[in-house]
Amino acid sequence: MTLILHSASSRETKAWGRRLASMLQGGELIGFSGELGVGKTCFIKGLARGLNLREEDILSPTFTMIQEHRGRLALYHIDLYRLEEAGLDDLGLREYLFSSAVAAVEWFDRLREAEELSCLSIKIRYVGANMRTIEVSARDDRYLAIIEKLKRHLESTSLAT
Repeated sequence: MTLILHSASSRETKAWGRRLASMLQGGELIGFSGELGVGKTCFIKGLARGLNLREEDILSPTFTMIQEHRGRLALYHIDLYRLEEAGLDDLGLREYLFSSAVAAVEWFDRLREAEELSCLSIKIRYVGANMRTIEVSARDDRYLAIIEKLKRHLESTSLAT
């Protein structure tokens, strides 16, 4: 299942991240893909805010690759940009991706095992100067349920306006 969302600003992109965070329970793996500068870190800032973290503490971890944050749920913000390819056993990724925390991985497609992993996939694309599409997809029941909740939330707020 895939849900297509739209964003016309960084504020809207962060709002989608906050909405998604409200549906997480811990142990989720979220794989982000999209061109450089498209809004992956921006979405994760919103996700962090929804987990009761300070948005300004979320920086693109390009040089450190892994940042750990503690909020309502722990958040591991991982950025694979500097690597052409990485495996689960590189950099101790396995322990971060399969923990009780929320693991948000930018440049997820650089992970060799990405296609085999159960995760929530978020692809962000440019559709104009400030416009983005955010494609949220899942392959298994756990993540399909999250998309269904997000879809119901979207429908209920559309009806209210």
